[in-house]
Amino acid sequence: MVEALEKKKEEKRKQAQKEQKNYEKTRDELVKKMCCSALYLHQMMREFKTESIHKLDEFYEQAKAYGDVRSSSKGGFSLRSSDGEYKVSYDRNTMVEYDERADLAEEQLRDFLKHMVKKKDSKAYEIITALLERGKSGQFNPIAINSLLKMEDRFNDPRWVKAMQLFKESHEVRLISYSVSLYTKDSETGKDEIIRLSLPSIPIISENDDGKSDTDTKD
Repeated sequence: MVEALEKKKEEKRKQAQKEQKNYEKTRDELVKKMCCSALYLHQMMREFKTESIHKLDEFYEQAKAYGDVRSSSKGGFSLRSSDGEYKVSYDRNTMVEYDERADLAEEQLRDFLKHMVKKKDSKAYEIITALLERGKSGQFNPIAINSLLKMEDRFNDPRWVKAMQLFKESHEVRLISYSVSLYTKDSETGKDEIIRLSLPSIPIISENDDGKSDTDTKD
């Protein structure tokens, strides 16, 4: 009786081990297959983006000369096919930064404002002081500094002149990233519809009971 119970327990243990191995094998195959496919697609998309940026950069001067791109464009532009069916939008995302010379400019400017402007022209003092305010990140506001530089001929004090010069020299535009967006025309609405290349944003197609396709656009 005892031997029979032990035998049954051993059989259950072996069955549990077998089921565990089968489960882990199925799980591992699923995870590895999906991740390998994702890595393959990632590499393809990386190569596609690199090639797209290279070709758009090459075409930029030609498009600008032909008038298909605004002459004032700093690298970002959109191109549309003649039939209006497709569009490519190219953006160069940049950030304006100021180096340590801007800190020196601020010192010169505040000293000048304190001793020469505050009492004589309180309105100008308030305007210029407001333009020097920094954001939460501790950086100068590029729009405000540009407004300040438009006033450079207002005073001829050496501190003011030096501050304007330092602000100009400290200005730097840093390229953060490239962005390429592709569109196709929606046949029903006539509007541009983005071709989604991000996995979370791609609609999925499921089969309803009646055999018709339905899209789920949940992210």
